[in-house]
Amino acid sequence: MLSKVKGLLGRPVIIWSGVIIGLLGGLSLAAYGSQAAYARLYDNRIFPGVKVLNVRLYGLTKSEAREVLQKSVDDNLSKGLRFVFRGQEAQLETTLLAKGSDAARDLISYDIEDGLRRAYAVGRGGFWLSNFSAQVAARVAPINLSANMFVDEAAVDEALQAAFKAQINPPQNAKFVVTFASDGEPFIHIENESSGTVLRTAEAIQELHRQALRLDFRPITLAEELSAPAIMRNDLEPLEADLLEILKRPALVFTYDGQKYTAGPKVFSDWLTVKSDHGQWRLEIDAESFAQDLRQLAPQIEQATKNGSLVIKDGKIESFEAGTQGVAFDIEKMVAALRSDWPGKSIFPIETKITSGSLLGEDPERLGLKEIIGVGRSNFSGSPVNRRKNIRKGVQILTGALIPPGQEFSLISALGEIDGENGWFPELVIKGNETVPEFGGGLCQIGTTVFRAALNTGLKITERRNHSYRVRYYEPAGTDATIYDPSPDLRFINDTSAHILINAYIQGDNVVFEFWGTGDGRKVDPYKPAIYNITEPPPMKLVETLDLEPGKKTCTESAHAGADAHFTYHVTYADGTVYEEVFRSHYRPWQAVCLVGVEELSVPTSTAGIETGAATGTESNADAATAAVVPSALGN
Repeated sequence: MLSKVKGLLGRPVIIWSGVIIGLLGGLSLAAYGSQAAYARLYDNRIFPGVKVLNVRLYGLTKSEAREVLQKSVDDNLSKGLRFVFRGQEAQLETTLLAKGSDAARDLISYDIEDGLRRAYAVGRGGFWLSNFSAQVAARVAPINLSANMFVDEAAVDEALQAAFKAQINPPQNAKFVVTFASDGEPFIHIENESSGTVLRTAEAIQELHRQALRLDFRPITLAEELSAPAIMRNDLEPLEADLLEILKRPALVFTYDGQKYTAGPKVFSDWLTVKSDHGQWRLEIDAESFAQDLRQLAPQIEQATKNGSLVIKDGKIESFEAGTQGVAFDIEKMVAALRSDWPGKSIFPIETKITSGSLLGEDPERLGLKEIIGVGRSNFSGSPVNRRKNIRKGVQILTGALIPPGQEFSLISALGEIDGENGWFPELVIKGNETVPEFGGGLCQIGTTVFRAALNTGLKITERRNHSYRVRYYEPAGTDATIYDPSPDLRFINDTSAHILINAYIQGDNVVFEFWGTGDGRKVDPYKPAIYNITEPPPMKLVETLDLEPGKKTCTESAHAGADAHFTYHVTYADGTVYEEVFRSHYRPWQAVCLVGVEELSVPTSTAGIETGAATGTESNADAATAAVVPSALGN
């Protein structure tokens, strides 16, 4: 009987279980069908509710979204960055350009492709149910995605300091002032310290980061703070007797290879500085000042290293010349000797160290340097003198450079310090109300040519950024690479099995980079960039200045049309595998900027503006050196 009851009870359970399972299955099928239909509706399009940098990309294809997002970025960056200090507003251009040069420094840059990848991935790539959930969630509560972004904090700080230079009064340390009588007797005077104010830029730069992520730039108020000097008169007074004792010491004599080089008190007084050691101030020798004077005393001792070279004829290695060793002062060792043994002794040997060239004594065949595996070329006709000198110097530095297999090559690291002490030539950049020199104009010619050589070799590019605006030296657009220490850099990996040697040279107005190594059968398909979305530059901007004679005009920048470009980089390896990457470039339209000499700057209206960077402009306060005027006012 009991078994019959159990059977009667079990039958409905089984029936209802089947019904429930059927209903769930039906609902699942319905949901799956709905999801599939919804996905088809937005096939190859970004789902509704997805934003990048607060820009709506609902229902757009990747190419449509790229255009919309890039335009929004350009429009916002073109307005500049606005900062307010003591009620006065300064506007920073988001790209700083050198006069007459391709050298540019972006204060803010975005990786648009990174944002597009994130946007397109929403609601895709997972299990259908999780995809559907993400799609519905985005529609109900829109999501705002970020994109990889770089803010050049050092450049922003530098530009702000220049923009508000007249409004801040930095503290001044107490310092020794040394003079010498006609008979050589030293006299010491202590110049008193003074307190001051400094800009607090850290908080403003953090706010700039937040605004940049929202792509919503608003005026940022800068704070200031009282700043005490680091060195007081009371700190220096106990050292005055020690300093006088040093200044009365006999001349120092440095010896090298039988020669003597003398540095008297007037010379070595420049080396002395004060340093804090656990709160106690002491006199110290400054290594940089010492090195500078030593090079003037004995300019013929240091010898530059010469890299090894190949003599190439008809595409084959005809001969190999090993690099020569160079000689450099061992400043660290010499300063250490002075600190420990002076004044016990006054005669010191000039210490040197040997530097070696890139191919010193190596055998090209053993390193696998058998043939040319890639070549890059570019033309720099029309370049000014200093730009040509920098291109030639870049070629000299990189010729003979060796890249071991598996190593990532950094162009900025290979070029070394870019400054006057290392032989680079300056070009002018407008910062605040001053025109100041910056070094390295023309290095992007090197960057572009090396980029093309790496592409034609079939190497993997790990870092590359195109110029902010289109430059005639690098046509066709889309095949250029900009560099600026410390970022952006040009980097690639030697993924061949042998060393790569860089052989660079100049032919007329062309620079050529040859990569020598061992071919491994990889082939690079010819690439030709597609250039589109060409946009006209904005009208010329005229800027008043007191630095030129009234009526005289000089243009600091030429106009550049905007454009987009892309090409597909396609490498086929010997085993049949393929590597493919799309290189995209966006160039902003850029207006011509000209300085116009005036006797008196235009009267500013309401809040005065000081604009820094290459495109200085808008109204200026009465103390500023430049102020923008309406073009029609000068008949242009």
